[in-house]
Order: sequence, then C-alpha cells, then structure tokens
Amino acid sequence: MKRLIRAGAVVAATLLATNAGALEVGARAPDFSAESTHGKVVLSDLLKNGPVILAYYYADFTSG
Repeated sequence: MKRLIRAGAVVAATLLATNAGALEVGARAPDFSAESTHGKVVLSDLLKNGPVILAYYYADFTSG
C-alpha cells in the first residue's frame, strides 16, 4: 500500500511540474523520476518488482 501511495504522489508531483498531456485510460505511463520523502523514485525501477498502479488524487492534502 505504501508503494501505491508513493507512486501516486510521484505521478501527481510530476504532472504538476511539467506540461504533460493527458494519457488515455489504460495507456502506458512514460518513464519518469521524481524526488519523494524516500529519496529519488524512478518508475522503471518500480516496474522491475512487478506491476505498478499510478493514481492521481487531486484533492489530497487540501482543506476542501
């Protein structure tokens, strides 16, 4: 579960920091790296351990 949460946070940070376009549902995510509270996270490294689900929660950590 921590891996999923970490991956989601990485995706959110990456999308907010770039001019990335929307991906179609089911499309492969492009490889990326980002800093996290656990150090640098690279999608291709996570995929070596098996499938990764990337989720984006746009309202996390907000007051509303």
